[in-house]
Amino acid sequence: MTRTPAPKARELDDVSPHTAREAKQLLESAGSPDLAQQATNSATGHPAAPRPQNDAFGKRWGFASYLEMFEASQPLGESDEKHWLVTNVGPEQWTVWNDEDLEVVHTFKTLDEAKQQMRAKTVKSRDSDDAAPQG
Repeated sequence: MTRTPAPKARELDDVSPHTAREAKQLLESAGSPDLAQQATNSATGHPAAPRPQNDAFGKRWGFASYLEMFEASQPLGESDEKHWLVTNVGPEQWTVWNDEDLEVVHTFKTLDEAKQQMRAKTVKSRDSDDAAPQG
């Protein structure tokens, strides 16, 4: 079976092969185009989705800003059209949150537990009866 190459943005026509490789790696490591854009914005000094509550959210979890928390986070993927992230906020405390609601919906003891939960696509609201224990 022959695969047709994916269409490429015109903006990439004039970039070096090295830059194109870096862009591809960024997208792959970010997990989605939106998260890649946020990482790019972060790297270039642009705030991610600037809203007043962003920094308050980051500070609530021990970071100097939302941007610092975002940079310390790892993407978990998408579910319910939201981009989920996981962040270590203390010993045996990994929070799962999304950049839209700015609300931690689960806390896990390990990164692996958080990743398994996302793979099972059972990330639910903290108010749900069968939500993972906080802790």
